[in-house]
Amino acid sequence: MKETHVFDAKNIAVLESEDRKTWQNVDEILGLIELKQNYLVADLGCGSGYFTIPISYKVKKIYGIDVQREMLDFLEQKINRYTLDNIELLLSKDDKIPLDDESMDLLITINTLHEFRTKEKVIEEIQRVIKTGGKAIVIDFKKKNMDFGPPPEIRISKNKAKQLFEEKGFKFVKSNELLYHYLIIFQKK
Repeated sequence: MKETHVFDAKNIAVLESEDRKTWQNVDEILGLIELKQNYLVADLGCGSGYFTIPISYKVKKIYGIDVQREMLDFLEQKINRYTLDNIELLLSKDDKIPLDDESMDLLITINTLHEFRTKEKVIEEIQRVIKTGGKAIVIDFKKKNMDFGPPPEIRISKNKAKQLFEEKGFKFVKSNELLYHYLIIFQKK
C-alpha cells in the first residue's frame, strides 16, 4: 500500500486564512476556467470549500466531495451561513467518487493530486463521472521547494500530471502557470 499524505483537518485554518489569497487567488483561478450557469460541477477534495463556495455562484449545482467528514462538516456550516442551496456534500472513499457515470460537466481538483494514494484509480473515476466532452481541471503545487504546502518529494510535476491524465484517455486542452501552482485543463474524449 502506498503512503498517503492527506491534509490534516486540524489545520483547516490554513485553508481559510486571508494569507491564502496571496498564494492561491480564487478570482484569478476562476478567471481561467470556463464555468457556465447550467453546469454540474464536482469539487473533488473540496476541503473547507475555499473554491466550492465561489464556484456555486456561477453554476447550476456543485458537489463538494472529500474523504474527511471534518472537512464536510466545516463546509456545511459555511453553506448554512451563506444560505446556499446548490451545493451537495458527499463523503468519498480513497478511490471511489460517489457520483453517477457521465453526470458532471466539469470536475475540479485543487491541491489534491499529490494526496491521492491510487492516482490511476482516482483518474479513472474522474473519467467515469465526467460527461463525454466534459472537462477535468487539475490545480496543484509546482514540484519545487516552498515555505508552505506539501513536501516537494510528494508533489506531482505538471508533466507527470499531464502524463497520468493522458494515459487514462483525457485530451490535454491547455495549462497555465500560476505563482506557486500549475493549472491544467483536460477534456474527456
